[in-house]
Amino acid sequence: MSLFRWVLIVCMLLVAAVRTARAEDMIYFSDGRVLLGEVIKETDDEVEAKGTMAGVELHSTFKKSQIASIIRNVSSRSPSKVESDVKDDDSSGDFLIVPLKGTFGEDVYPLGLINAMDWAVKHKVPRIVMVIDSPGGYVWASRYMADKMKEYDDKLNFTMVIENSISASIWPTFASDDLMITPGGTFGGAVVYHMTNTGSAEVDMKMNSILAAEVAAMAEKHGHSGALARAMMLSGQQVWAVPAGPNKWTLTSEPPADKSGAKQLSVGQVFTLTGVDCVRYGIARSIPDTSVSSISHALGNLKSAGDQGEKCMKNAKTACDGLIKRVKQWRQNVADRIEKLKDAAATAKDKESFIRRIDDVASTITNSIGPLRDQAKALHMMPLFESFSSADVIEYRKRIDKIKEQIRK
Repeated sequence: MSLFRWVLIVCMLLVAAVRTARAEDMIYFSDGRVLLGEVIKETDDEVEAKGTMAGVELHSTFKKSQIASIIRNVSSRSPSKVESDVKDDDSSGDFLIVPLKGTFGEDVYPLGLINAMDWAVKHKVPRIVMVIDSPGGYVWASRYMADKMKEYDDKLNFTMVIENSISASIWPTFASDDLMITPGGTFGGAVVYHMTNTGSAEVDMKMNSILAAEVAAMAEKHGHSGALARAMMLSGQQVWAVPAGPNKWTLTSEPPADKSGAKQLSVGQVFTLTGVDCVRYGIARSIPDTSVSSISHALGNLKSAGDQGEKCMKNAKTACDGLIKRVKQWRQNVADRIEKLKDAAATAKDKESFIRRIDDVASTITNSIGPLRDQAKALHMMPLFESFSSADVIEYRKRIDKIKEQIRK
């Protein structure tokens, strides 16, 4: 074999090795989309990249104005120091920690977990470990998150580490395969409220009943107690812990025939459990704290995949907060236009011409919501968007129709 061919083969092997070892880049777009792959070329105005976005392989050039941030070499970032104490191989890790800290729908958005799950699947990380410390929040966000977890059931295992999982935040908790809780942790107390015309909050009994059945079914599917889930959401429910062997308990909604040794956990009021009770009755395993080392040890000294989960949640909050800000601006702009129409209507001389102008404004309002809807879809915020956009458009239409009626008088 000639020297030239030897050199050529060596060069090809080196190129292949470099490509194989190359860490991937992550591009976060302003509308919440994420591309995981390779930045090929970057200028002051554009970025050429190829990779996967929303499960689709693509190679394209994007305007810098579309991009919120670029994280390079994400898979080569230094992981937490605990990883030096656990097994080390060529994989990205055995579990990815995703923090769910704060209020759902304000601090915690489904988009963050979805992007983290995509990253984990892409990098063959088999387990998502969510660390939850939440007082609750908006049902749309926690419910949507649990629904999305269901879509990844065949690809990922889900562990929830509970500091506090209260109110609406119980959805992803009961959607998890394994539960752990810290000694001072709390879990439960999920009651759905709606706002009255006077601005006060009232318990929505009908909705609570529907959602309790939904959460109970989800809990049972993942090996948790449906009776427990219902009692955390509905008053009038009982939960009994019945001995089922040494240090083993069965939770039931009916009092046992033989109550010797049985414990009544709930007496009919919506209730919350402490970490001690959760561990005692087999609802969750104990974990001393939520540090990476403690989680790694609790999972059998598995290896962490680093902090990409935290980055996903932070970037999602930035993108989703941005959409909420744009929606508020849209609302204010529409309200201002309607007020101007109302003022102008009082002095309008050509009534029919002014009514046509009003119709044009109404059409503009309806059409202007389209781009916001597209952004909400990309950011996995459609449940929230549909609830307020429909109500807003109806309300604005009523106000516009009222102006038209006054002109025709």
